[in-house]
Amino acid sequence: MAAALRHLPAPRAAGGRGKAPLLSWLGGPGRRTAAAATPEEGRGGRAGAVISLSPGQAMAANPIVTSKQREEVVHGVPTEVVCTAFSNSILVVVTQYGKLGTLVYVDPNTIGDNIGRPSLTTKVLLGKDEPLVHVCAKNLVAFVSQEAGNKPVLLAMALKDKTMEGIQALREVIRSCQVW
Repeated sequence: MAAALRHLPAPRAAGGRGKAPLLSWLGGPGRRTAAAATPEEGRGGRAGAVISLSPGQAMAANPIVTSKQREEVVHGVPTEVVCTAFSNSILVVVTQYGKLGTLVYVDPNTIGDNIGRPSLTTKVLLGKDEPLVHVCAKNLVAFVSQEAGNKPVLLAMALKDKTMEGIQALREVIRSCQVW
């Protein structure tokens, strides 16, 4: 595979005429790696470490995507929470079934209420579009959007316990996975 990577054309830098393909940023076919640490390793020996270099960036200080995961029993139900921060939004996955469940886009409006907080608009992208889904979504991730500088949040939730006490407990688990 290393030989195949050497023969791939280098992706164009962001400052060039074109943009680098998305796959090159995600470690796909355009990804470049430097594996040889010594001349001996470069001649067919085993490399000690692999250093990934992004096009246009030599060793970025901060990762492009940051993610945290936590498993906890909430009101007797095993629960998994994953929070991932992207540059323009936050992804929160809360599941008690081991599935993504319903996808809800939570968007802070630029026009706020009387006390200066933006109001949140929820839109179900996949799954049942019921009033309880919107209520749960706003209660689960309103603080995430606010603390992340009013970024939109994509919430994937598959919940057995939709009681207010359960939602409050889930909110604390989400807070413990803070990446924003």
